[in-house]
Amino acid sequence: MIFQKLLLRKIQNFFKRIYKRRSVFLAALLFILSAISPVVAKVSSPTSIVQSQQDAGQLANKAVKLYQSGKFAQAATAWEQTAAVFATQGDRLNQAMALSNLSLTYQQLGQWDKATKAIEDSLGLLKIPLKGNEQLKILAQSLDIQGNLQRELGQTADALNTWQQATKIYSQTNDQEKLSQSKINQAQAMQDLGLYPRACNTLLELFNKELEGKNCQELGQLTQDELKKKLRFITDKSPSLHTVMGLRSLGELLRSTGQLEQSQLILETSLNLAQKLNSPEGQADAYLSLGNTTTNLAEVERVRRKREDYEQKALDFYSQVIKLSPSTTMRQQAQLNQLSLLLKLQRLSEAEELWRTLNSQLSHLSSSHTGVYLQINFAQSLVKLAQKENFKLKAHTQLPTFNEIDRILAKAAEQARSLGDTRAEAHALGNRGGLYELKGSMQNLSQAEELTKQALGIASNFSTPDIAYQFFWQLGRIRREQGDTQDAIAAYTKAYNALQSLRSELVAINPEVQFSFRDSVEPVYRQLVELDLKDADSLKKAGKNEESQQRLIQARSVIESLQLAELNNFFREACVEANPKQIDEIDQTAAVIYTIVLPDRLQVLLSLPNQPPSLHTTPISQEELEETVTNVRRSLIAPVSEVKDFLPIYKQMYDWLIQPLESELANSKVKTLAFVLDGDLRNIPMAILHDGKQYLLEKYAIALTPGLQLVNPKPIAEVGLKALTAGLSKIRDDFPAHEGFRPLSNVELELEQIEKFGVSSRELLNDKFTSTEIKKEILASRVPPIVHLATHGQFSSRVEDTFILSWDSRINVKQLSDLLRDNTQYQGRPIELLVLSACETASGDNRAALGLAGIAVRAGARSTLATLWAVEDKSTAQIMGEFYHQLEQAKKTKVNKAEALRQAQLALTTNQQYKHPHYWAPFVLVGNWQ
Repeated sequence: MIFQKLLLRKIQNFFKRIYKRRSVFLAALLFILSAISPVVAKVSSPTSIVQSQQDAGQLANKAVKLYQSGKFAQAATAWEQTAAVFATQGDRLNQAMALSNLSLTYQQLGQWDKATKAIEDSLGLLKIPLKGNEQLKILAQSLDIQGNLQRELGQTADALNTWQQATKIYSQTNDQEKLSQSKINQAQAMQDLGLYPRACNTLLELFNKELEGKNCQELGQLTQDELKKKLRFITDKSPSLHTVMGLRSLGELLRSTGQLEQSQLILETSLNLAQKLNSPEGQADAYLSLGNTTTNLAEVERVRRKREDYEQKALDFYSQVIKLSPSTTMRQQAQLNQLSLLLKLQRLSEAEELWRTLNSQLSHLSSSHTGVYLQINFAQSLVKLAQKENFKLKAHTQLPTFNEIDRILAKAAEQARSLGDTRAEAHALGNRGGLYELKGSMQNLSQAEELTKQALGIASNFSTPDIAYQFFWQLGRIRREQGDTQDAIAAYTKAYNALQSLRSELVAINPEVQFSFRDSVEPVYRQLVELDLKDADSLKKAGKNEESQQRLIQARSVIESLQLAELNNFFREACVEANPKQIDEIDQTAAVIYTIVLPDRLQVLLSLPNQPPSLHTTPISQEELEETVTNVRRSLIAPVSEVKDFLPIYKQMYDWLIQPLESELANSKVKTLAFVLDGDLRNIPMAILHDGKQYLLEKYAIALTPGLQLVNPKPIAEVGLKALTAGLSKIRDDFPAHEGFRPLSNVELELEQIEKFGVSSRELLNDKFTSTEIKKEILASRVPPIVHLATHGQFSSRVEDTFILSWDSRINVKQLSDLLRDNTQYQGRPIELLVLSACETASGDNRAALGLAGIAVRAGARSTLATLWAVEDKSTAQIMGEFYHQLEQAKKTKVNKAEALRQAQLALTTNQQYKHPHYWAPFVLVGNWQ
């Protein structure tokens, strides 16, 4: 016994001497991969073994080596022994260090209960007052490990809070390297929670000096050259692995918020720096993110050749991840993204080979947040394959069967349940329900309904509208297939309400929605409208008029909400706010006409002041309607034939849209028609509809609106008629931004005519027409309520391709709106009228009118007057002169803006040279018509 006591004392003294004079670096970077959204995997943030500046002895060295070699079970045993020795010694600080590293090792093994106990024990020991930077570092690094564990268990909000505590300590100890890593961890947690602006600003703190305090919005508006310059400054000043990781995280976040070109450039910079630093992990990270960004670039690219180039580059980037990454999980993420893309491209033999590789790997995953989403991702890719019309699962025995996919999702759900990760469990159960829905038959639909309800039962226990809307929509589809219309409408309505609760945050909460809006959001609105209208008709036939009216009112609200959602998706950010109004509140002499294009019919909803809405149905296929619209637009853009040759198709459009409403319109004695148009109908002017005797323009003033929710009424007669005018009559040779545009020689005449009426305060012509000069003019004086820009421009379904041409650049819609909104911020009032007199919708883009509506809304103007196609600037000058003449008389005549435009267009038709609607029809008024 005495011998044992002496031996123990000698051992203790040995450790005390080592403790005082030696230190062992115990760091081993291990990539703990982030949870992935289904379909596109995200990237990881590294977590380190706790670094102790004290020598933990041979056991600690052994544990580190085992951990670094991936022998986690043996490493766990070694850390347990190390912790026990320190406990016997009474060294609480090093015991805590060993326990933290034990927790990290258990995380690698998927032994979550043991990992939780180890980190709790460690932090319990660290509650003692700590002195000195080295002791505080152990606490901060232990908090890092706890945050990682919480995130893996789906406790993301707790992880964020934990990492914020660690950040405070790193700031206190001035450990810049660890501080940077902790902010990267925080940003990843914020992304998981949908807090994208906060995440971006947190990451930008890493490069605050180099980026000169710019926020994320300002960063997105930098030109490629400006951004390259700032990135060179960052990499030259801070060539470190943490710079690599910070840039990669920033690039991934910009991808998530739709700023794809900026994302690509930043990720390429991260990759180049990782290559210079010879970091395979950093390169793999960057390649994975570049694959994701390039995939998204392919989604939004309309030119087939460029889209195919992006898709091949994405596949190549994912191959580089598989080649370089030491992390099995990261390689699996890249392979899953590769599989999804191969299936989309229908490269089925390659997809089958990759599936076989993944199937054997993923079947042995231990329970973890990351592993659950890997399996859901895998199953989703296989379900997509099943949905291909020419390639059903049951018809191809070489690929996994329905039951095999079901087992993958069932295992994912069970693992999520064991982790207590309710969000992941809801995803897994809901996807199982979708699988049974796909299989069909009443028995499978019943099972699909039950699984979907289970998912919704879980989702309803916490705030997850982004999950709930998807599965309420799924439930609605299932009930519709079962023939239960009332319950289907109830489920669809809940899906719609969930989307409404997200409102402007929809894009931020689920960034993947940006690139699949037409597949994953728009159908919720359209299918609910279709059900509402169908049920309204049935209820009316059954004599239930009140219930029928309620269905029509809901359909009208849903149509308007869809218009707003489209605009938010167009801008890839939350910028459109709803302000519900009825036509009665806006104009007692106006009617609102909503068009709804369905696969087998066109439905027109008419709202008159102080009357319930009425529904009119015309049986016509969507294909026939779209073909007619295309022919109408073609006849208008190129006036090569006589008008009489095209009057029959103009009359056809009238018969579909207006003829069913004629008697109601006549009885109401309305003077203005405000159209809320759907689909391709947005690309033609309603003014040209012809009843066989006269154009619609000859009977009514006409306006367009994305919905009454965006109309802010104020009669033009109450507004002072002063304008800021700017124009471009010349085109600069050999200037890339001006390439493809012709001079507008009559712009000077157009601006002179406006000046004759005493409207123009100051004109900015040619080299004076720059964004800098516009901003200077706005900030230097009280800007008039009208802004008139006579220059080339383009409206597109892509925000990047919606712009106006200035002397020194192409000012895109976001930049223009920021310039003009300076006016509202400076003076506290909106622009009453924005005139864009020489713009056009992009050819070949059937949703280009989104850009027109986008400018109208984003610029903060009550009204926007623009053109749907390019017209001769001489006729434009005439019509603009007459328009301002009508506005000048508004206080006497009481005409509104729509009527002023109508009179200007009618005046042009009296000129034999310009009788063809090509010259007078492209002018449309969007927004407030009063």
